[in-house]
Amino acid sequence: MKKTDAAILRQSIAKIHDLFRETATGLPGMPNIDISVRENRILSLICMITEEKPEGIALKELAAAMKLAPATVSELVDDLVNKDLLVRVQNPNDRRAIQISLSKYGRKLVDDSLRSIDDLCEKLLSGLSPAEQSALIGGLSKIADIS
Repeated sequence: MKKTDAAILRQSIAKIHDLFRETATGLPGMPNIDISVRENRILSLICMITEEKPEGIALKELAAAMKLAPATVSELVDDLVNKDLLVRVQNPNDRRAIQISLSKYGRKLVDDSLRSIDDLCEKLLSGLSPAEQSALIGGLSKIADIS
């Protein structure tokens, strides 16, 4: 029986997801930390945002970027603070406001994870011809742009 395009895409996404999880959990020198998909998304977003805003991000901004309720994001942030991956710092311009940023440990985890994942992506792409790589990246770019 011939697989449908949707089934092939679904199977490919699952395989890539499993490879990413294995890569992220097998980082040398890092203890095995149980991080959910949403927690990983928070770490990635904060990493990107704090490149432009090193002071951190407000919880409301983070919730808006994730398209989740602030209460949900607050719980996730609490878990990541307890895992020593995020820190809360008082906003110097508004003593009532809290800024969230990566801890030193969180920064190392994200940097090491991204480096390992980039290596995995290069390995996966190396099995494809340049034309196949271009077609795959072009298609994935279009999927990523769908809102």
